[in-house]
Amino acid sequence: MNENLPVYDDVHDFDRLREFLNDKLSQHNNTPRLTPMNLVLFKDAISHVCRIYRILSIKRGHAFLVGVGGSGRHSLTKLAAYICIMNVF
Repeated sequence: MNENLPVYDDVHDFDRLREFLNDKLSQHNNTPRLTPMNLVLFKDAISHVCRIYRILSIKRGHAFLVGVGGSGRHSLTKLAAYICIMNVF
């Protein structure tokens, strides 16, 4: 198997995924020098974080996020980047 290809896994337990993301959000909020985020991870937000994470984890992955102000694009991207162990600047 080629190690450069991303691995896709089905989510069988959505509540477990929500718990994982909430834990990562708590870790982010407790990390010094990072601005804490007050996010509610509902179903659509969780699916967007997963999509952004998948894009960021691909070599040279990039995305153009479109939406109105206050829709969470920046916050969800910061969370996905934190999970990928990337810096946002």
